[in-house]
Amino acid sequence: MKRLEKFILCVFSLVMIIISVFLILVSTGMIHVADLYSIAVDFLVSNKIVVLVVGAIVSIFGLIGLFSSSDSSDDSRSGLAIKNDSGTVFLNRDTFESMIMSIARTYPELVAPKVEVNISEEGVKANVYAQILPDTVVPTLTEKLQENIKNTVKKQTTIEIKEANVRIKGVYIEPQKK
Repeated sequence: MKRLEKFILCVFSLVMIIISVFLILVSTGMIHVADLYSIAVDFLVSNKIVVLVVGAIVSIFGLIGLFSSSDSSDDSRSGLAIKNDSGTVFLNRDTFESMIMSIARTYPELVAPKVEVNISEEGVKANVYAQILPDTVVPTLTEKLQENIKNTVKKQTTIEIKEANVRIKGVYIEPQKK
């Protein structure tokens, strides 16, 4: 839908430029409206089907452009902007994911951690998926990991993580060597 919206915006912009140039030329007297009127009427009368088809297509594009919602909301959900005195810093989802992944990798009890970050109007939510080693005390590990994620991200970005969820996928059992 994004390409169609861009196309509609380009067509609309071109039409506006043509109308603006036409109005300037008419107001300065460089073009006489009476001459153009007779040419336009002759063209419209002799090409009724073409004019109807073009009119219908332009009307449909106009309605789509008027009632379509922009995909820019998806872009804003993929990151956050932090404004300061010097300008704006944009942190995207990958930035948060790599920060949290580097934190998760410092815990030797976690095996093959994966991180997923969701950014919404409610805030930033992080999900860490991993297996754990046998004999790991889950409440102690997850509490430390969650606090570490929240504190580190807050310290590095000034953004508070609303939720730092840890999802244990199972206990990692090393394969037996033959």
